[in-house]
Amino acid sequence: MKFDLKKTKWTKQKTMITVAGALVIAVVFGAFAAAGSGSKADYVYKETQVKFGTLTVGVSESGVVDIGTVEQTFDLDMSALQRVETGSSGSNSGAGMGGGAGGTAMGGNAFGGMAGGAGAGGAAGSMGGLDMFSQILGMGSNNLTAVGDASSLTVAGVKVSVGQQVAQGDVLYELEEESVWELEQELQANVEKAKADLDAVYADQALSKQTAEYTYKSSLEYGSYAETEYNEAIRDLQNAVEEAQITLDRARESLSSYQSQLESMTTSYNDALKVLENSRYSLEHTDQSVETYLYVYYFEQTKEAQSLVDSLEQKKEQLERNVEQAQSNVETAQKSLSSVRRNQEQGKLSAKQTYALRNLAYNTAQETYDIALAYLEEDAAAQESIYQETQEKWEEFSSHINGNTVCSQYDGVITSVELAEGDSINTGSVLVTLYNLEDVSMTVTLYEEDMTDIALGSAAVISFTAYPDQLFEAEVTEISDASTDSKGNVIYEVTATIQGDVSGLFQGMTGEITFVTERSEDALYVSRRAIITENDKSYVKVRDEGGHIKKIEITTGFSDGTYVQILEGLSEGDTVLIESKVSGS
Repeated sequence: MKFDLKKTKWTKQKTMITVAGALVIAVVFGAFAAAGSGSKADYVYKETQVKFGTLTVGVSESGVVDIGTVEQTFDLDMSALQRVETGSSGSNSGAGMGGGAGGTAMGGNAFGGMAGGAGAGGAAGSMGGLDMFSQILGMGSNNLTAVGDASSLTVAGVKVSVGQQVAQGDVLYELEEESVWELEQELQANVEKAKADLDAVYADQALSKQTAEYTYKSSLEYGSYAETEYNEAIRDLQNAVEEAQITLDRARESLSSYQSQLESMTTSYNDALKVLENSRYSLEHTDQSVETYLYVYYFEQTKEAQSLVDSLEQKKEQLERNVEQAQSNVETAQKSLSSVRRNQEQGKLSAKQTYALRNLAYNTAQETYDIALAYLEEDAAAQESIYQETQEKWEEFSSHINGNTVCSQYDGVITSVELAEGDSINTGSVLVTLYNLEDVSMTVTLYEEDMTDIALGSAAVISFTAYPDQLFEAEVTEISDASTDSKGNVIYEVTATIQGDVSGLFQGMTGEITFVTERSEDALYVSRRAIITENDKSYVKVRDEGGHIKKIEITTGFSDGTYVQILEGLSEGDTVLIESKVSGS
């Protein structure tokens, strides 16, 4: 819808001033007429509050809602893909490669450390790598080929109607189960088989790469370092033996120390027992009534002797436990030393094997690595392509069909239902047409001079007649090329897309859009109808504590045409009066 009415901030303000002047003249004229005719005028008041929030002002124009439409089509390519086996994907290569992996494990167990990792297992891995070429060359490959004519699905029930609002995922049509099942099973089976084949290739590839790469790198890095590596391995083994011997010596020293302490403590404990016995004897053979002082002396001596015995007994028992633990430590250290010495002998043998086999691995490493990787990468790439193709088919199927239903891919209101029960759905069939709630906009015509502060991405607010107390946010999403109207004025078609919840808006709904040129996020404002202007000053009417109406002066800021910003004179929540005159005889 096009508009030729020119409306800017200035013309709007000018119009408001003109209307205000006309109202003043009408009020004065009416007052005189009423006085002359003898009629009387009464005033009624409506309360309104001063609010705090966002106030915007800008270029305004009237317009109507335009909701775009979108067709949902059935884009699934239903040409089924059938697997054709051209060889065996069951890999026997695991046998050859497994030997390499097993050898590596043996090398690792032979003697811990880098030398062990590159030991007999390294060479065995190399030989396993040579053996795997026959396995790789013997592995078959799989491919997919399209067969049969394009399939179709049959509508079993229509679940939507014109005017119905739907959300993404809502059911549009139910399908006959038989028309879905065969295609679904075939596509799903293809995905599962391709995934299993790909996993098998990856497993073979990982193990073969590990074997070839390990052999290659270890040969290059240690080919000229075999003797040094051997000496380091022997030294590490010897160090382990020496550390175990030191641990055993320290355990023996600790045991000896505890045993000596226990022997000394036992002697002190026995001496304390004798003193206690003597004290008890003296106490028992002293008449308390005759030799009171001596009795008290022996009593205290016995008490102290008992305390000493108890203390020494506790220390003696602790030392006995320490001796027991120290003996256990000695036994453990002896076993550890024996184990380390056995490992030393095994490690020496493995180190010699590693030293001898490195030269053999060096001569074949590069060839093994290059050839193995070439075949493995080629086979993996082919299988990845097959899996990706089947996965895309399945995902595409799942995006169009949920169970035995076809669901909406959009949010919107249905404007046309294209199919009926019993109809066939083919690739490219139009399912429904619906309003696109992501494309709700308002397009208005603006003059060139109003475009100063308007550009793509500019903010706008819209007030709809149906929702007078609600503002909708919008954003300029399209500006046409300049054109001229019938009077030669340069004009632009400006489209703003409405943001947020638009579910309550309908095609053709009227409203006023304001392209924001000034915005205050923290503004006090009140209804423009409450403002009284006299002699270039602004006032509002309020009730005092006694309920009498009085007029107070305020300072105003900008207005959006409905509300006026309050700079001074009022606070948030204050109640002001909107005055209206009613006539009576």
